[in-house]
Amino acid sequence: MPQDQSKNMAAPGWTSFGFLALSLVFFLSVVCSEALSHPSKDILDPESSTKHVRHMRRVEGTPEKRTGRLQKRAADQPDRSRCDNTDFTEQVEQGTSKFTFHNETNLSVSMTWAGENNGVLLVLTTDEWGPFVGPTMLWRSTDYGKTFQNISKKINNAYIKKDNGMFKSLLDPARVLLVSYMSDGDSTGSRIYITTDGGETFDGITLDFNVDTLQFHPKNKDYILAHTSHSDHSLYLSKDFGRTWTVVHDYVADFKWGTATYDTDSTIYLTYDPKHMISAGMYPYDMNSDYYDDYGMWGIEFPRPESYNFDLLKTTDLGGNFVVVAEHVYSFGQQGQFLYVSIELNENNYTRVMHVSRDGGKTWELAQLPSITPDRFYSILDMSEGMVFMHVDDEGDTGTGTIYTSGADGIIFSVSLTSHLYPNFESVTDFYKVKSLRGVYLASQIREDKSIRTMITYDRGGVWQPVPTPAGMTCEKPSDQCGLQIHNQYSRVKGINAPMGPLSEPNAVGLILVHGHVSDALQTTNPDVYISDDGGYNWFKALDGPHHYAIGDHGGLLVAVPASADRLANTIRYSFDEGQCWRDYKFTEEEIVFTGLLTEPGAKTMKVGIWGFGREDHKWRVTVIDFEKVVTRQCTDDDYDTWQAHEEYHKEGIEDACLLGVKETYRRRKKNTLCKNGYSYEVQLEKHHCTCMEADYECEYGFHRDSENRCTVDKDYISKFPEVCENGELQEIKSNGYRLIPGDECVGGKAPETSLVDLKERCNKQEQFQEGYGLANFNAYFNKEGAGGKVVAGLTVTVILVALLIIFVYYGKRWWHRRQNREVYRYSELNQTDDVTLEEDHSSKTWVYHDDSDVDLLP
Repeated sequence: MPQDQSKNMAAPGWTSFGFLALSLVFFLSVVCSEALSHPSKDILDPESSTKHVRHMRRVEGTPEKRTGRLQKRAADQPDRSRCDNTDFTEQVEQGTSKFTFHNETNLSVSMTWAGENNGVLLVLTTDEWGPFVGPTMLWRSTDYGKTFQNISKKINNAYIKKDNGMFKSLLDPARVLLVSYMSDGDSTGSRIYITTDGGETFDGITLDFNVDTLQFHPKNKDYILAHTSHSDHSLYLSKDFGRTWTVVHDYVADFKWGTATYDTDSTIYLTYDPKHMISAGMYPYDMNSDYYDDYGMWGIEFPRPESYNFDLLKTTDLGGNFVVVAEHVYSFGQQGQFLYVSIELNENNYTRVMHVSRDGGKTWELAQLPSITPDRFYSILDMSEGMVFMHVDDEGDTGTGTIYTSGADGIIFSVSLTSHLYPNFESVTDFYKVKSLRGVYLASQIREDKSIRTMITYDRGGVWQPVPTPAGMTCEKPSDQCGLQIHNQYSRVKGINAPMGPLSEPNAVGLILVHGHVSDALQTTNPDVYISDDGGYNWFKALDGPHHYAIGDHGGLLVAVPASADRLANTIRYSFDEGQCWRDYKFTEEEIVFTGLLTEPGAKTMKVGIWGFGREDHKWRVTVIDFEKVVTRQCTDDDYDTWQAHEEYHKEGIEDACLLGVKETYRRRKKNTLCKNGYSYEVQLEKHHCTCMEADYECEYGFHRDSENRCTVDKDYISKFPEVCENGELQEIKSNGYRLIPGDECVGGKAPETSLVDLKERCNKQEQFQEGYGLANFNAYFNKEGAGGKVVAGLTVTVILVALLIIFVYYGKRWWHRRQNREVYRYSELNQTDDVTLEEDHSSKTWVYHDDSDVDLLP
């Protein structure tokens, strides 16, 4: 929730009345922020919330199996009687060091690795509660957290912001930028502290604008964009890593660096508010936050017009000149070659549609997706593999939607998964891309009885199926729906004790760690930890109960700390064989309030930091364990086996293990060998291209699989969503109903044989867009050029007041209706309420950790 920056410094001499009044305002802001419903939004940047700083905050509280010469990776339920009982306690103790932060009781800790494989770690402790800001301490370690030095004097003992106060360069981890409050309490300015050597030295720079968020350039390590929500909502540019700044544009709602191959290092995209409604309070405070259309200052929900009317501007010379590439923009996003915009379709009912450009906004085409109304949203779930997973919210506040997948052009979409769980009153989704094996994704689906089940796809959304039941396990009640049900963001929002979602790493091939149950639907009881070592085809139960877990040594090391209800811990569990066998190590006699595991990004090292604070003294403590003291031998070629990915993937008419046109063979460390891959280890992969078969194709837009698994025309679907025209013109569109799955690399062969279907008569009819901005006037609002956008004359006070009143009444009714008609989803046979505080998920963010607590504020 945005804060009033003008009151962040506690001023001496306040009267008791002023203190009580401010406290009351802050209390009401918290209550309002929890009580108000969340208006829908289009989420077009799947990486928008990813940061590169970790945060902690204290809380105290008491099919037939393949055979052959290739190594079979997946194991049956582990027989732990075969585990080696060698005691490594002495070696682990030799690699263990402990550090206590004396005279340090601040509530929050932010940390970041300020280098690569050099052991430099910066830790920032802050104490901030509403408008009250306490002293900041900056600590630095050069030995992976074994010891720390207080370097607060290097930043003049500045008061660094708790939120958005520490930023790290994407390209050079030694470059870190800290944002502090002004010493005189001035909320219109900021002071930043810059280091380019991992905290060895800092330079202090005073700015005449308040920094709310920063965005580093993905290619040039000196370029930074900064946005302020104060005054004119300006966007600033630095070309020397924060030392000097210039204004790029005023009244900016959102912004992004151009990242496509057709963009240069000087390309910036931004949405411009030509009516200056942001400054008038009609638009939200922070357009870059996950709740950018939810709340204004102090948690009060500002009424807003449904029509945004932002202009999407593009500059190729760092702000020297601008071109208007789209108007009536609700939001936009870019990844890969695709530039997407959510556009207002009809000014009478405020419906929106999605358009895509593959040339940076020079030309646009209508994405073949349903249009949506203001209470619904689009969300791009993933665009990392040359295609797009797009969620389109269903009608009626059901909390579900449909996942569509795009063709390689990003324009034509087909249904991938229906009834996908994505509540529009909670900004959470269980959609998860498995990083350790190509083509694998997880998602949650709502069934007709409102129960939730986990679905998995091995072919990038071509086919979804329930997650297989782990080896040797069955459901308590016999059911054909029995399988592994996996907990993720939604479960944690509902208060389930699943401290982490799925975890996988690109360099730990095939490994996935999850919390789950073996059941016909998600349950509310404490989950267990399950592991797959072959990309989700086979699973086994690894640990009883919930745990915090991490991956090290490219998968050669797994560590876990039990997650108890009181959060107390003094034992870590570790495995050197991908979770088959585990050993316990008691890292402290005194139980600490555990707050997190910290490993260097990339899962390359065998050094693990265990963070927490004392139950009595509340002092922060860190225990670092170097497991290289146990595993001293470097792996040799004899320690690796050949493993074929997707070896369990079978489809009629296609070679076994041939997925998306490719067979992939990896070299992986043998499970029963005790050696280390090492920091510099690189994954070894060989590819073999397969012949194209029917399984390499999926249904084209407007077609669906029939009972004989053929793609046939879906007449109801076409008639309901008739936008099957490109560039806003009626064209002759013919299709045989099939398309090659995006990213499929098969060669030769031929497509399935069906007759061509002419879709021309199913295209848009002009009466569908009554007096709107739709396809009838498609070219009227794209590709307009200008120097800086156009400014529209301000509205009169009377018109504004009337508009505010109407919108307030509308939202009040809609909010009440939604509160009275929310869906309640069922976990197995147990019901859950919806009155749960929203918490941000960080399980899939490699470099982010956040753990909030109010220990020092408790009576």
